[in-house]
Parts: sequence; structure tokens; C-alpha cells
Amino acid sequence: MAKKAIILYEGTPSSREVRLGRVLDFFGVPCQLVALTGLDPVSKGWSDCAVFGSAHLVASALNQNGAKVSQPEACFAYPSEISDPSRSGVRTLFGDVGVELRRSTANTTSLHVSQEIPALVGPMGGLDVSVRLRSEDGLLEGYVDREDALCSVISAGNASVFVRSIHRGVPVFFSGCSEIVDLDQPVTRGFCDVRDHFCSAVPLVMFIRFLFSEVAWRAQEVGGCLIIDDPLLKPRYGFCNFPQMRDLMRRYGFTTNIAFIPWNWRRTSKESSDLFRNDPNFFSVSIHGCDHTSGEFGATSVDALRAAAHTAKERMHGHRRRTGVEHDPVMVFPQGVFSSACPGVLQRANFLAAVNTEVNPSDLQNSRTRIRDVWDIAIMSYDGFPIFTRRYASHGLANFAFDLLLGKPCLIVAHHDFFKDGGLELIDLVTSIESLGCAVQWRSLGAVLRRACRRRLVRPGFEEVEMYGNELLLKNDTGQRIQVTVRKRKSPGDCIAEILCDQTKVRWKNASEHDFFDVAIPPHTEILIRVVYREDASREIHRSLRFRASVALRRIFSELRDEYLLTNRFLNAPTRRLKTALRKAI
Repeated sequence: MAKKAIILYEGTPSSREVRLGRVLDFFGVPCQLVALTGLDPVSKGWSDCAVFGSAHLVASALNQNGAKVSQPEACFAYPSEISDPSRSGVRTLFGDVGVELRRSTANTTSLHVSQEIPALVGPMGGLDVSVRLRSEDGLLEGYVDREDALCSVISAGNASVFVRSIHRGVPVFFSGCSEIVDLDQPVTRGFCDVRDHFCSAVPLVMFIRFLFSEVAWRAQEVGGCLIIDDPLLKPRYGFCNFPQMRDLMRRYGFTTNIAFIPWNWRRTSKESSDLFRNDPNFFSVSIHGCDHTSGEFGATSVDALRAAAHTAKERMHGHRRRTGVEHDPVMVFPQGVFSSACPGVLQRANFLAAVNTEVNPSDLQNSRTRIRDVWDIAIMSYDGFPIFTRRYASHGLANFAFDLLLGKPCLIVAHHDFFKDGGLELIDLVTSIESLGCAVQWRSLGAVLRRACRRRLVRPGFEEVEMYGNELLLKNDTGQRIQVTVRKRKSPGDCIAEILCDQTKVRWKNASEHDFFDVAIPPHTEILIRVVYREDASREIHRSLRFRASVALRRIFSELRDEYLLTNRFLNAPTRRLKTALRKAI
């Protein structure tokens, strides 16, 4: 395994090499930019390095280094462009004049990820992904798979977009894409789809995860949970049959979180609460807005946001007192709408985290979401408060697999109508995720988020940890005590009141972007870290009788739709036709 990276360039580093450096830094890999002419002094220390560069530079470097004892652990090569120098470099690397690199025709193609090197491809092994290739995506043709030397990792029919070869005894991984994904590119869609930049991202991430497993950031654990928005806590809601779902969870090993609307806090009966209270290993509850009005957490008024957050918490505390059903202090935004000011308000209200499908705030002019943010364990661009992303089944298995490759939690979102087939589509998705070869730990939503962090080894007995939620469960599975430096993204105004480690106060220090503190974890132990923020005073906002009546009507009509119109096949068809007619009229 490699411990550092060398990025080769010629003349001056191009934007591609700069982007590559940013990707390596994102994963915590030490890297150095080196001109090919200055390679000789560096090459003496190649034994713990991986070399990155365009095909002709990597070929030149390996040929220059042929007589030296020290060799790099592996190389990652790509075409500088789909041109003659790149073609020449490719032929040199593969030792076969019959190998040809050609430009793709920029059409939709089915790519197949091989399972021949499982440690490299990880959870993406065996997938077939439909991708629209771009002009910068090159296809390698004319090669013959040879297990000892040449192996197609990602293929497109008889061609390949990512292959492994052996050159002068060094494993060389060649990606046909001449571009490197730009982690600082804004995310303009509602969610990040890996298929939009598959060839420029996936081979590179696979290689980094594979070659730098000992030094790169890694997820402490990959947790999973199904989140169902809106239901009342009762045995049946719409197409949701919760006793039946409990049986499915027991059989297939997954967990379910109910994103509960606080407005309904008085509407859970004792009989209904028993089902959810008595099965905490399968069912959990989170907070779904406050009144669940359109865009209530998309407000730009801090006072309005504080009042909504405070009211939601108070209602959920009342629900717990009435029913005994615990809930996680996790906000699920109604209709995915949040403003750029909202996360900071939730931070100071001491919510654990937020979970959302949409990755951009409603006030788009203030959007700061980039690809690096959605690749991270959680989006931290908004006042240092974590927004964990979740996916619909319709996002496709490739996106779930890529999230697992990155180490992100596997959070599935659904509404009650997802279960109109009795749960068959859900079970198909869960079993497909389980088949990806990544050990997903299905837990309550709060337990998943409390264990979601990045760790890396500094030296034996010492680790660094990146914390996301306001609480973190850190475990030590070894038989020796370990010392951990924890860092957490700073919030504006430095509003931390205290940091607790198993109820003992911890001293922390500030840096430009993070707060740091040190903790020790005894052998075979799990500790709980809590960052407590100074809560802002919340002024109650007057809700007029008209507003309260409109909220009540909205909830009643939503439940009538879910419980009767959508579940009744005779009423459902006219309802669909009416909705279609209204959409066309509007």
C-alpha cells in the first residue's frame, strides 16, 4: 500500500493536476507535484509512493526508473487528451502496438464494473451503469485480457474505460478519461448523480481507496436506515402496514425511521405507541419540520426559523411525555426545503443533525454546495451544521454503491406509496444494497448519525477523527488504549458552550476552520462525545387563527389523500386524472 502520492507534470501543472491534488487532499492523502525533469531525486523514495500523471509521462518515468531498485507501489495514468502523444504513451504502457485509444461518440453507453479485483472496485463491483459518455472520455480497444498482466476493470462492450496493466513490474491503472473531476464545481441539480461524471470520478476514487487504505480518511462505520416521511404513529398509514414492516425488518435485517410531523404530537394513541416503543431496534422517530407547511424551514428570517425549531422541539418533548416514544433530535426538512440560514439556527438549537434529499438551499444565490460537500460524510458548508444526504430508490443502485465507496451513510427515503406493492420494491433495494459487499450496519437513524465520522491513523496508538453531528460515538475495537484528536467544523461566532466526553468536560482549542480537542479511548470501549451549543433565545411568533386553521386543513386533506384516495383504486384513478389536468392547466 502507498503512503504518499506524486503527481507528474510537464512544464507547469495544468488544471487537471491541480484538480487531482484537491481530490487527494480531500481523501487525506499527502501528495507532491513533481516535474518530470526533476523526477530523479524523488524516484529514490518510490517504494511507498503511487505515481499519477498522463500516460506518456508515466511511461517515461517508469522507463527512466527501470534500472533503479526502488519502484512505485502503483501508477494511475490518463490521457493528456485523446491525441497522438497519449496514444503513444498508452501503447508503451501496455506493451502492445495493437492497443488503440479512441474518443467516445458521446452517447449513452452501458458500463460494466468487473469483480476481478474486489479490493479495488469495492461495492461497485458487478454493477451495470447506463452513462452518457462525454468527448473527453476515451475508450481503449484492441487489448486482450491477460490475468497476469492486463485486466479490464470498467468496460463498455468490447472496449474499456478503466484497465489495469503491468509495466516493468509496476501495476498501472489507466483511465481513458482525460479530465479529473472538479470537487469545487457547484452542484446545480437537486441531488448529486455519480453518472454525471462517472468516468472522471469513479476510477480515481477506486484507485485512491485501494492504494491509500492505510493513510486516507476512512469511515468508522457505514450505517443504514430507511426513512419514511409523514406517517402518523399508528399500525397502518396509507400503504404502510407497520406490523408487516416489522416482520420484514426482522427477516431482512434493515431498520426504519419515521419522520414524524410535530403538529401531530397529540394524535398518537397509547395502543399505537406500544408498537413503536417496544421495538426500538427496528423503529425510530425523527422530527419532520414543525407544522409541515410549504417551505417553513426555507424562511430567511432567523426569528421565524428559531420559533419553528423551538416549537418543533417542544411538541416532540410533549409527544415523548404522552407516549413514552423516544425520538432523535434530527430534522428532516419538509419537501426538502431549507434556507442557507436554517442550519445555523438548528445548530444553536442543539439538533444532532439534519437529513435531506435536496442538497441546495432554497435561496440559491446563497448556495455553497459543491461536489466535495456531497462526497463528504455530510454537507458542512452551512455554518458547520451537518446535513446528511439520503436517496430515493429511483436514484439508482450505482449512486447508493458510490456513496458506500465514499463511506457515506446509506439513507433511503420513501413515502407510504412506495409500499403499495407490499414492500417488494423495498426488499429488492435492500437485498441489492446488501449484495454490494459493503457491511452496512442497519441502526436507528440517530445511532447511524452518531457513528458517522471519518478516521485516519497518524501513527500506532494515535488517530485523527473528523466529527460531523453534535454527538459522536467513538469506538476502540483494539486491545490497546488509543489517543484521538477530534476536529469539528467551526460555526460562526464560536457558540460552543461545552464539550463533554462521557459527561466529563473536555478542553478545546480553535483554529481557522475547525475546533480541536483530544480524548483517549480505553481498549474495547465506545465513548460518547457531545458538543453543546449556547442556545439563542426564541421569541414566540403569533400564529393567527386563520394560519392555524389552514395548517389543520392541510394536514387533514393530506391524510385523506394518503389514507383513502391513494389507497382506493376506484378513487385513485379520478384523482390522478384531476391532478394531471390541473398540472396542464397551470
